[in-house]
Amino acid sequence: MRQLLSDKMNRRPRWACASVLAVVSSVLCQPAWAQRMLAITGATVETATKAGAIEDATILIKDGKIGAIGRDVDIPVAAQVVDATGKTILPGIVDPYYVVTIGRNSQASAQRTIVFRGRVFVIGGGAPAIATTFAKVADGLDSTKVDWTPAIRSGVTSFHVVTGGYAQSLLARPAGEDADSEVAISKSAANVLVTVSNDTKSLDVLRKNLKTTSGRSTTQRPVSTSGGRPSAAAIRAAMAARASAAASASPTASLWASVRDGKMPVFVNVNNASAVLHADAIVDEFPKAQVALIASGPNVYSTLAALEPKRYTVILPPAIDRRPNSADRINMPRMLSEKKIKFALSLSLGQSDFRVNQPTPLFGVSMLIRAGLDRQDAIKALTIEPAKLIGMEKEVGSLEVGKKADLLVFGEDPFSATADIEQIYVSGELVNE
Repeated sequence: MRQLLSDKMNRRPRWACASVLAVVSSVLCQPAWAQRMLAITGATVETATKAGAIEDATILIKDGKIGAIGRDVDIPVAAQVVDATGKTILPGIVDPYYVVTIGRNSQASAQRTIVFRGRVFVIGGGAPAIATTFAKVADGLDSTKVDWTPAIRSGVTSFHVVTGGYAQSLLARPAGEDADSEVAISKSAANVLVTVSNDTKSLDVLRKNLKTTSGRSTTQRPVSTSGGRPSAAAIRAAMAARASAAASASPTASLWASVRDGKMPVFVNVNNASAVLHADAIVDEFPKAQVALIASGPNVYSTLAALEPKRYTVILPPAIDRRPNSADRINMPRMLSEKKIKFALSLSLGQSDFRVNQPTPLFGVSMLIRAGLDRQDAIKALTIEPAKLIGMEKEVGSLEVGKKADLLVFGEDPFSATADIEQIYVSGELVNE
């Protein structure tokens, strides 16, 4: 009898433990699932798509991506719900030209010479010449030494990281809280960058590299001295010659071939109107080539007639400019829109305004809208247009099902003079509040 009671007592704890473990497991798993599923309700959502703004919308986020968006979205019981009634949501901002300094650009030249009224003056610490040797931003960048905070707080959730001179850019996004750096660097290759002036050397970077990727082989085809088909030995020799030529080709050849074929744009930073025209004349020889032109508003204004709408996307800081040699104000983005020329806005291009306006990061854009720029054009210029430039339009740049849940939550109209960002989500994770 005593042994029977002992056996029953030993069996009962096993049943009880299994039951308790099942309940505990269910309770522990529930929050983990809720963290992967988030529903933001009641907001006005600017989608940056043809749908435009959706009133009283719900965004359902699953595993960092948008699972559903609209007015009639079923919210799963497991989802964490955030009430955003009365607020406005924009897609995360994509900065198409975020400038950083790498090793070769950090050193100024030892001296410069100035001639004034026939007298020669040598001054130390001159500005460095435009770099014409190729460099990868990824090879020279220490991301932990770059102050990314102002951009992230201003709503930038995707960075096209560039440097001056001739280089290859990289892509970056804000990293998680436990990361060593504020941003995570993408391993995928990005675009080719060229800085040009009236100087022949800088223009030759654009000219020579486009021409050397024309696709015309410098290796002769195998021929037969008898007038018939080439011999097997001649074919093998020709193939070996071509392989050797390919092996010795420039490491940037594939980049320039993609530019020439229109598969990716070349980012051309110009410092005066004359350089715009020089660059345009060079690129004009390659009908498929696409150009992301980085220039000041006045320089774009002076060369507007030369810019072919199908070829160019102009990158500008969000600011009202002055007409060259005049006090008259011009709204360059509006003028580009009227000319059907694509444009993108980079918050960081005007570094001084960028930091001063950090509490209200879209103040400059709001001034452009008040001066006649279409609201939807302004939103797209901050989001989907730069995403297209850097080849990320399938992942970011608009609020659509399947894209990364990069969201900016404003307590009022984002383009009011006092609007600040209340919350920033990157891949569904709250990174700033």
